[in-house]
Amino acid sequence: MSNHSNEARRSFLKKLMLTSGAVATGSYLSASETEVRKIIGLTRNSTFGTNDNVNVALIGAGSMGSGDLNTALQVPGVKMVAACDLYTGRLDAAKKKWGNEIFTTKSYKELLNRKDIDAVIIATPDHWHQQISIDAMNAGKHVYCEKPMVHSVAEGPAVIAAQKKTGKVFQVGSQGVSSLGNEKAKELLKAAPLES
Repeated sequence: MSNHSNEARRSFLKKLMLTSGAVATGSYLSASETEVRKIIGLTRNSTFGTNDNVNVALIGAGSMGSGDLNTALQVPGVKMVAACDLYTGRLDAAKKKWGNEIFTTKSYKELLNRKDIDAVIIATPDHWHQQISIDAMNAGKHVYCEKPMVHSVAEGPAVIAAQKKTGKVFQVGSQGVSSLGNEKAKELLKAAPLES
């Protein structure tokens, strides 16, 4: 793959993660496909070939993870390829929701070893976020991790170091902080004259 293709794919992934975060937080809950395409820089005529898909896997197939994945699937070019959960019932439900052809496993490490996965959504219990995020980036996967990023503040630097080392896109979902309302408030505050 050329540098241009890698950069275009990386740009697409960043926009995908940001859009998924915005939609998951409710900022784009009623967004049309046209609006979603605009957010990630696609025109109405943009098309994707088989090699343009971003193959996503879900680690933690409960309600939050399923919601995050459904949001990601609204973005053109996103394809669900695998799910991981400790509960057989959730894996069975994943196949019913997203197709019998998806790969399912109870071992996130088995999922991370797959070469057909570009990005993962991590929606496990909080105490697993750090380790799975680090392992995913080290396995060459981009990561969208549910909040909180880590279970304790002391775990944060290792995640940041893994992102810097690998250069992978890493985003943490945080409904309130990521909302467009907060972005607008920041703009208004910045534009407001200082009173003395």
